[in-house]
Amino acid sequence: MAEVVVERSAVACASDEAEQALRLFLQGKFDEAEEFIEERVKTRDKGGVPVFTHCHAVVLFAKAGISGAEEDRKQAMEMLNDAATMAGEHIPKQGWVQSIATWGMGYFGAASPKANDVTEEELSCRIIEAEATYLSAILCFFEESMAAFFRAALLIRKAIRGYKYCNDILQRQQRASRSEHDVGAVKLGFGGFSLAISLLPPRLLRLLSVLGFPCDRVAGLSSIDESLRGGGLRAPVAGVLLLSYHVILPSFFSIPQEREQHVASAERVLAFMQDTYHGSFFLSFYRGRLQRLKQDLSGSLDYFMKLEEGLKLPPESKFFKLRHAWVYELGLSHMMQLEWGAAEKYWEELEQDSVWSRSFFAYLHGVCLAMRGEAKAASLHFSKVQGLMRGTLSGRVLAEEQYASRKVKDHALDTEVGVMRLQGKICGVEFLYLWNSFPQMPPDKLEGIVHIIEEAEAISLSSESNDNEEEEEEEEVEEEEGDDESALCSLMKGTALRELGQLDAASSCLQPVREQTCYVEKELFVIPMAAYERALLLIMQHTEVATRESTGTSNFELLLEAKKELATAEGFKQDYNFLWRLLGRVHAARGAIQSLMGEEKSKSVERIPIDGGNDGEWKDSEELAPDMQSLAYGASSEDMFFDAL
Repeated sequence: MAEVVVERSAVACASDEAEQALRLFLQGKFDEAEEFIEERVKTRDKGGVPVFTHCHAVVLFAKAGISGAEEDRKQAMEMLNDAATMAGEHIPKQGWVQSIATWGMGYFGAASPKANDVTEEELSCRIIEAEATYLSAILCFFEESMAAFFRAALLIRKAIRGYKYCNDILQRQQRASRSEHDVGAVKLGFGGFSLAISLLPPRLLRLLSVLGFPCDRVAGLSSIDESLRGGGLRAPVAGVLLLSYHVILPSFFSIPQEREQHVASAERVLAFMQDTYHGSFFLSFYRGRLQRLKQDLSGSLDYFMKLEEGLKLPPESKFFKLRHAWVYELGLSHMMQLEWGAAEKYWEELEQDSVWSRSFFAYLHGVCLAMRGEAKAASLHFSKVQGLMRGTLSGRVLAEEQYASRKVKDHALDTEVGVMRLQGKICGVEFLYLWNSFPQMPPDKLEGIVHIIEEAEAISLSSESNDNEEEEEEEEVEEEEGDDESALCSLMKGTALRELGQLDAASSCLQPVREQTCYVEKELFVIPMAAYERALLLIMQHTEVATRESTGTSNFELLLEAKKELATAEGFKQDYNFLWRLLGRVHAARGAIQSLMGEEKSKSVERIPIDGGNDGEWKDSEELAPDMQSLAYGASSEDMFFDAL
């Protein structure tokens, strides 16, 4: 019996070609992919569905996300606006009477269309418009201003309504007539929305649920996974999104209890994508990050070195700056290996050539020199920090630059004397702690961290003793001196010991920082972070006791005390560096406590299956699932950029 050959439509064929371009981009052939797309934009998008214009916008969006350059962000925004405008021109316009009726009936949900009245070209254009609007909203968040946030919220609302409309159409169509490109796009859209919104603070989650925003994290991940495995133009994007969630975000917000689950999920996604997208640049990058998450720093370095050696971009390439992504990773990986000299050359390159923040990389260059004991050279680089600051981005200074500038000023690190003091001897360890690197370091490196801190404390005590002998006859200073440096050392040492499993020793370090007699004057982050670290310690102690006793009854005293510590960390009212990162970790820990205490979880929104199974409506419940709070409070664009790379 002869096979029935289904003829591909022009839109489907164009999407097939655009998928080839994305494959080239994933393989690191950036310029070749852009040339491929630009050629077809000129010849194929005139008067038709703007598939290639939109694909070009997605490529530029990825470039802007990796490079962090303001110029790239503006270029991506312009191209996304062009794609949305061109797609909108192919969507039939309603009369004003019909528009008012549709708005009145579909304010909280898109009006139900008739599938037979919508052509494939119109459906593709509606999907492109919704997707371009959504990506534009994400770029708005890079501006870090209230006006930009408000504009992003309006764009997100518009994009969700567009996706709902397209989903209704697909549900009413026969399965055989659907394009895998369209189905994958809608699944990715709903999954991306559900995942992104579920990462917001609980109070916002409740509000957004009432307004009809999808925010079920489990359903979102499932929908993105279906988009990946279903193939089509959005499949590689879905894969990258899943890997970012399982590999990148845990570096910031996950707690030990969640890490194994993220690693297992990431390995499944990588195994699937390796067969489909063999030789992908992005897969090598994520494998490097995954090995680091597994505490295999040598394996991580190997993957990043293969990228550095194998993916050589010519300086004249438009995408040359993308290599800074793995240059940064190499520098950070060497610092986690406590190889300060090896890390130094990577920070030096970024200090000279970064489009994101030369000031911050000058600080890291100085940190490596200080950790090597080169006080004079370190002070020279620290003195550059203030002059290299790029100013404000939409009225806001980069959080990393704020931190670096404050450290240099408060501790006189731009002088040799300042570098030779305690702060200069532990500045590298402090950076690793604030970047949540301790959980990703193997035991021998954590022991090295403890040794560095203890050695610096011993030298500092000896120096202070000599100073006190010389000043015995001087008058006492009336103003109380802060315990900043001793508290910071205790915080970092306690965290390292906890990661090593030495819980009693860790408790001895963290407890003094939590006492009311500890006065911190400048390093304000120490108090809330010590509360958070002690909460994690209490969770681990509870788990240890429960495993050892294995009784039928549960004793939640330690967990209740951990809850109080998290409340202290979250309720710390003073402004301090990297507030949002800590809040994210606090909510992750709170989710773990709820899980251990067996608190009942309820889903906020049921999933909309595109393949049928219900009426296709988002069903809101009265309560939100506690597990949605485990990764609440996303970091700012500046906080996330180079750390997330």
